[in-house]
Amino acid sequence: MLHLEDNREDQELIKRLLSQAGIVCDITTVESHAEFLNSVENQSWDVILSDYSLPTFDGFRALALAKQKSPSTPFIFVTGTLGEDIVVETLKNGATDYVLKQKLTRLSSAVRRALSEAAERKNLLGAEAALIRSGEEFRFLADHDPLTKLHNRAYIHDHLPSMLTSAVRHEERLALLFIDLDGFKFINDSLGHSLGDLVLKEAAERMKRCVREPDVVLRLGGDEFLIVLTGLRDSTDAAMAAERIRRTLEDEMLIQGNSLTTTCSIGISVFPDDGADGESLIKWADLALYSAKDNGRNTWRFFTKDMNGKAAQRLSLEYGLRHAVAKDQLFVEYQPQVDLRTGRIVGAEALLRWQHPEMGVVSPATFISIAENSGEILRIGEWVLRTACTQARRWQDEGVFSMPIAVNVSAVQFRQRSFVETVKKVLNETGLVPQLLELELTESLLLTNSNVMATVMNELTDAGVRLAIDDFGVGYCGLSYLMEFKFSKLKMDGSFVKSIGGNSVGPSIAAAIVGMAKILGMKVLAECAETEEQVQFLREHNCDEVQGYYFSRPLSAQGFSEMVRSQCA
Repeated sequence: MLHLEDNREDQELIKRLLSQAGIVCDITTVESHAEFLNSVENQSWDVILSDYSLPTFDGFRALALAKQKSPSTPFIFVTGTLGEDIVVETLKNGATDYVLKQKLTRLSSAVRRALSEAAERKNLLGAEAALIRSGEEFRFLADHDPLTKLHNRAYIHDHLPSMLTSAVRHEERLALLFIDLDGFKFINDSLGHSLGDLVLKEAAERMKRCVREPDVVLRLGGDEFLIVLTGLRDSTDAAMAAERIRRTLEDEMLIQGNSLTTTCSIGISVFPDDGADGESLIKWADLALYSAKDNGRNTWRFFTKDMNGKAAQRLSLEYGLRHAVAKDQLFVEYQPQVDLRTGRIVGAEALLRWQHPEMGVVSPATFISIAENSGEILRIGEWVLRTACTQARRWQDEGVFSMPIAVNVSAVQFRQRSFVETVKKVLNETGLVPQLLELELTESLLLTNSNVMATVMNELTDAGVRLAIDDFGVGYCGLSYLMEFKFSKLKMDGSFVKSIGGNSVGPSIAAAIVGMAKILGMKVLAECAETEEQVQFLREHNCDEVQGYYFSRPLSAQGFSEMVRSQCA
């Protein structure tokens, strides 16, 4: 509290009265114009008390200074002489109240009322400010993503038509880049949504640094982004931008102590070449994105006209897959795995097939990627695992076959937190011992957060399940991964086996792969063996097992049983 008063006795009296009334406060007393001015300029006050008549300074001037420097601070006159006209004038000019020194019993109530009213005004102003901020935030969120602060889908819906009009007026091209972060769901599932949000924010910042000021970066939702490139001369500019973004996003991210690598797939449509309206351009860019994903991800693709037909087929297959399990259209075949030394069957690989009601038998190469992108692979993958384990147990009970059954595992399945529990549940329900189940994983799966992968693999091997690395030699897996993970078997990709007998370096690579696996203590199985020459070469170079048409095509469960029984006859 600031008190302007030149009478020492009045100063002490007012301090005593306020204290007796239970008003706890620090009172600073000033007596001159200079002291008062310095006080209101350099400090904030909850309330100001002021005498009206001072030798060299009067209360009216003090009121004017207070309202100028601190307009919201309550100002109360405490004086012995104050006529009615002066009272009215001071109240008009901003005084809160007045108390005559002859009636100081009113002082405590006047101070309390002034403080209460000031607090109410402060709360009201705060509420108004919050309302203004809320309105501004609401307007911001109407066309911005709250996480990344990028523009959102509503913005592009409202502004893309005018951007296309501008491109026509300036005779320029415009491109849409539809971007999806590869494997982002795995980051969310394995490391949590909070860390996933930080990855999205980092990706957004990197994209913004890759484009020019007139270009627009948007987040459509989830891990999907859209970039509008304006003022382009030709499609080459869009390709250069896409490649720049792809390379920037594949650089390592350090998020909360986690070293993460994420890549992206990009679909590109160009105005006016691919469409005349925003809706079509977005749709075509989305189709091109699917093409990029189907071509191995971490790449970009321009929209082409034939993608329309492919898109229609894709939608048809995706719809069919949703009902394939319930309609009993899926089935499993089993391809023998043969010991090269003895020539006897030592295992089987379960291979998924789809009997489409109109298209006939659809190749897994056609529908697996669709199942992965749509999420149907989770249901289908568990169905395959259960079917294979059930059949292996049935063969065991019939005395036909008591050897490992190999089942392919999609990266989407493996990245689920519940995957290990799913495997254990299937083994428990089918009664198959874990040592007779071999899960086949691709090289690319190992490149996504090796720490998490190692944890899942260790849990599986600790449970007794075998692990094999599939299609080895065509991915990017280094020796360090083979040394780190507990693989019992390495499956050499069929492309090296098919090269045996030719003039390429394939045979030398095949021999080197076998030698390397032996050093690491793993068995080697060669896929796609079709000729005597290939089998003989693999036998001479100490390959352990082989699988392919030379010995047998994939067979029905009944056909496989008959083949095994014929060996035992």
